[in-house]
Amino acid sequence: MDRLSEVRLKISRVTPSDAEGRLESFSSETIEHASRRIHVDGAVILEEIVDATLIGQAKRAFCDVYARYLDGGEHDDALTVGGQRLMITVDLEPPFDDQRLFANQWVLPILSAVLDEGLVLGAFGVVCSLPGAPIQHRHRDGGVLFLHSGVDRLLPAFAITVAIPLLEMNETHGTTALWLGSHRDAGSGPNEESIEPVVREGSCVLWDYRLFHGGTSNRSTVPRPLLYLMYCRPWFFDHLNYKKQPAVRASKRFLSALSERHKRLLARVQEC
Repeated sequence: MDRLSEVRLKISRVTPSDAEGRLESFSSETIEHASRRIHVDGAVILEEIVDATLIGQAKRAFCDVYARYLDGGEHDDALTVGGQRLMITVDLEPPFDDQRLFANQWVLPILSAVLDEGLVLGAFGVVCSLPGAPIQHRHRDGGVLFLHSGVDRLLPAFAITVAIPLLEMNETHGTTALWLGSHRDAGSGPNEESIEPVVREGSCVLWDYRLFHGGTSNRSTVPRPLLYLMYCRPWFFDHLNYKKQPAVRASKRFLSALSERHKRLLARVQEC
């Protein structure tokens, strides 16, 4: 594939049509379009697919339950991922145990089209940019599979990050800069300019785990929590980012009440 000939300069945004809204599911054509954009561009935005009330509840719960992480210091059970930025594992407890977050009916069919059947939830947490957080370093979420071989850019996706803003991603709060097509780049990093999309509450961004990206500055006076979920093929484990904390965690009681389908999806969960 000639990456430069196919990469779009503007990220694709997918909004449910009226008919899809009534059915509460994307059509096969929409799923094919979204999965194709992830394959070619490395990212896509899904608009208005999470209830805004649930997003508000999740934001309040994070700021209350995980307030100790918002003091600007380092923590033994959270990963520092840049200046004034922490990656925090969030337990699958109310309201984060809502299947509209961990098993969203709009998102899963697209993930299945990209990652095939048998995908699992590999990580669940929040990356929180505190007030005054500077521009984050450009990075990939995980390392390459076959270092120095150049083969990774030819492979299908092995993991996808789903980023759900609990506060609108914009120029003031900060957003995530994306280098579209960089998941197909054999070099050490992209040369093209990034895009910095506005993503409203209730929408989400999906990107290939190999895509270069980085948070922009938080110019506001409030923390910007970004809920992230990593879905992957069942053989992939992120061995780089979860040395200080579990990747995904839930109570035994929550896990025992799951359906068989959701138990398979959450097979990686560590009990707390």
